[in-house]
Amino acid sequence: MKTFRRLFTYLAPYRIFLVVGLGAAVVATLLHLGPPYLIKIIIDKVLVQKNLSLLNYLILALIGLYLLRSGFTTLQIIYINKVQQGLIFDLRNEAHQHLQRLSLSYFEKRQSGRIVSRVVNDVEALQAIISSGGVTLVIALVTLVGSLIILIHLNPKLTLLAMIPIPALTFLVSSFSKKAHKGYRRMRRRLADINALLQENIAGIREIKSFRQEKLRQEKFAGKGGGYYQANMAVIRIWSVFFPLIMLMSALGTVIVLWYGGRAAIAGDLTIGGLVAFVSYLGLFYTPINQLNQVNNIFQHGRAAGERIFAIIDAVPEVKEKKRAIASNLPLAGKIKFNNVSFSYGTGKKKKEVLHQITFTANPGELVAFVGASGSGKSTIVSLIPHFYNINEGSITIGNYDIKDLKLKHLRQNIGMVLQEPFLFNGTVLENILFGKPGASKEEVVEAAKTANAHNFIQELELGYETEVGERGVKLSGGEKQRITIARVILKNPPILILDEATSSVDSEAEILIQEALEHLMKGKTNFVIAHRLSTIRNATKILVIADGRIVEEGTHWELLAKKGSYYRLYQMQFQFGDT
Repeated sequence: MKTFRRLFTYLAPYRIFLVVGLGAAVVATLLHLGPPYLIKIIIDKVLVQKNLSLLNYLILALIGLYLLRSGFTTLQIIYINKVQQGLIFDLRNEAHQHLQRLSLSYFEKRQSGRIVSRVVNDVEALQAIISSGGVTLVIALVTLVGSLIILIHLNPKLTLLAMIPIPALTFLVSSFSKKAHKGYRRMRRRLADINALLQENIAGIREIKSFRQEKLRQEKFAGKGGGYYQANMAVIRIWSVFFPLIMLMSALGTVIVLWYGGRAAIAGDLTIGGLVAFVSYLGLFYTPINQLNQVNNIFQHGRAAGERIFAIIDAVPEVKEKKRAIASNLPLAGKIKFNNVSFSYGTGKKKKEVLHQITFTANPGELVAFVGASGSGKSTIVSLIPHFYNINEGSITIGNYDIKDLKLKHLRQNIGMVLQEPFLFNGTVLENILFGKPGASKEEVVEAAKTANAHNFIQELELGYETEVGERGVKLSGGEKQRITIARVILKNPPILILDEATSSVDSEAEILIQEALEHLMKGKTNFVIAHRLSTIRNATKILVIADGRIVEEGTHWELLAKKGSYYRLYQMQFQFGDT
């Protein structure tokens, strides 16, 4: 019940709609209990006694009951769906909002498709708890209690006989609940597997086609689908045994009543109308028992989905702000200092230290470059500046502030990043540049694009700045995407800039344009550059050579060449391949 109690807290803003919807459902259900009794009167008072004048009044009463029931059912549908849609809207928003607060490590450990499955499919599964489960539960309980009261009123002895199957029904429901919940949890996991693989296949469709691995990926997808199929069939097999047994127990009760009641009617102890009405109400009594089983099925399904959703909402960010973190409207100024910083990925047995005692200083206006082999720790160092991860030891300060004491929003507002693989959102060119400074004017956007050497090619696009770039900017070349991301950072105009091999994946012509744009971007800022081509950092204020998570050399381009150490060897290697 813990999951359901928590889910009900989300209903607070919609309690008026819920009261109206459930109230309408209760009234509609009570009205549904009237017709069998009117039919009893028709049989006993009209048909047997041939009282034709009474028939007209009873028929009008039946029509009135049916009309009223239809009206209240309409109210029930409208208001319960308001509650349902509001609940799903709030839950999905909260899950997404919490995802935005989680640290990068959360996403690095999980497939994006699995996360999407929880936020979309599992939240969607919860709506059945309100629309089908909750309403059906109320209707079933009202029908069960109401019909039981009428049954006792009609014939207490027959009512006792009708209760004979109830203990068996209770046992069946209890047994089913335990087995079904395990099955539904397995189903949700298998569905997440399918979504994760599907998203991966769509994202990697070019690689799949270029390596002609369509068959392999289809086989893998079919395998995941087979797992979901088997999980579904396992639950269906439980239902295939359970549901017929429920129907059998219900039918057994009806048979007992017909046997005993038929004998009583023949003996004159029970009227035909009374027997017909009793059997009708007995059907109404057993129907909610079956409905309660269906509600149990819905709740078990929803419980499994709810556990997965709340697992996201309850996830604790590894990087958390202090309660009294510092924020200011002023730009972060002053030197940036790493003081004996060590950092590890993972925890426990999977813990792997990747940075060891990193110490250096970057003064305002300087260009600090990191070079080294792939996997040496360059990208990890610059990822610590925006406080994407918590360090194990040491400190990172900007001016007089330790970054752990700053509000994350304030810290990251003062940092701009241009990465090796540019990322554009599905939208227009204008929207993507505005991502750097929402609310900026069109003139500011154009000026930023000109500075980034992007304005000319944007003007040549079909709709200029209003051109849709497609998912991840698929409609643009690598160099064009990179210049738009640079324009985005230029518009943001942060005092600290991080460039992670920003020109390594573009052609020579695009590289020249990007380098010019970067020179404009870097003016007056504290700059950190991860260098792929050493020829691009000759004018760096300071070059740090990283190997196995340690700084092994430090100096200017010419100082390091003179040492003839690691940097010299890297430079000579690139020189041999013509990168001068």
